[in-house]
Amino acid sequence: MLNVGTIGTSWITEQFIQALKLTRRYHIKGVYSRTAKSAQDIATFYHADYYTDQLNNLLYDPEIHIVYVASPNSLHFEHTMAAIRAGKHIIVEKPAFSSVKEWHAAHDYAKEQGVKIFEAALHYHSRNYRRLRQLVRNLQKGHSHPFVGANFNIGQYSSKYDQFVDSMKGKVDEPNVFNLDYSGGSLMDIGVYPIYVALDLFGMPDAVNYHTVKGANLVDLFGMAILTYKTFQVNIFISKAVHSIMPSEIYFDDETIVIEGITRIASVRLINKLGQEAKVIDYRPENVMYDELIAFSEIIQEPDNIQQQVRYEDWKQLSLQVAQVMEQLRQSAGIQLAADDSYFG
Repeated sequence: MLNVGTIGTSWITEQFIQALKLTRRYHIKGVYSRTAKSAQDIATFYHADYYTDQLNNLLYDPEIHIVYVASPNSLHFEHTMAAIRAGKHIIVEKPAFSSVKEWHAAHDYAKEQGVKIFEAALHYHSRNYRRLRQLVRNLQKGHSHPFVGANFNIGQYSSKYDQFVDSMKGKVDEPNVFNLDYSGGSLMDIGVYPIYVALDLFGMPDAVNYHTVKGANLVDLFGMAILTYKTFQVNIFISKAVHSIMPSEIYFDDETIVIEGITRIASVRLINKLGQEAKVIDYRPENVMYDELIAFSEIIQEPDNIQQQVRYEDWKQLSLQVAQVMEQLRQSAGIQLAADDSYFG
């Protein structure tokens, strides 16, 4: 049984705790929040062993094996480095870090300390995504023109958007998700999902561009990321300020893969030009984090298994590529996070 301590008390932390209980491979040991009451509420509801508002109490608990980091994006690096210093494995919510330099610093330190960092890109580790990947590979082999392009769409109207609008009028503080000081914005918060898929399926692009509509504080509210390859292009619509019902699509000759929910790969259909349709994926897990937690536990519990070592290195390489492309997209759009000037100067 792997003992876990959590940092952060948002809804995603609760979903994480629910998933780890389903796996029967983890035990929720401690819950940390800067606000003791928030930590107490989560710990009590999910029967954690204790709660604390002192971070070192959690980090230096000798019975904790893994620390789950679900703090604001800009704090991921600080909390991850502190957990590594304490000798813990880390599961860090996506996007794991705010810059490529942070990514390298954290992973170099983790290797030195003999611990693992897992980026919680839950869709990438799901069984639905594994089936989607295999479908794409099969179609690439079976068509005269293996691949001609893709359009990925993710428009999720944020529950914090109204607060953001009020903050621009000076009525309230900016919510973290729309604040560059906290590494917020549409690209950082949800753009990571389709970028993971694009880079895993098609590799690193030759060029990238991100065209945005920005708020008064220069955060990206709405944007189109374009990944350009030698013979094709991937377009990615991203927004936390609109609600989009459009699916994502990948094109192969006269057939189209239609993906509902790029963040979860909820269902996948294959449709040809005649309108004939085959439903390829329609599995709805009890908890979308279940598969990734099973995968992470296998890496931790089988440290000498060569296949697991290779698997982990593949994850690291893709995580780095995602960080690199995210940074390039921000640069192309003139988006500068506070983290760009903080730790590394």
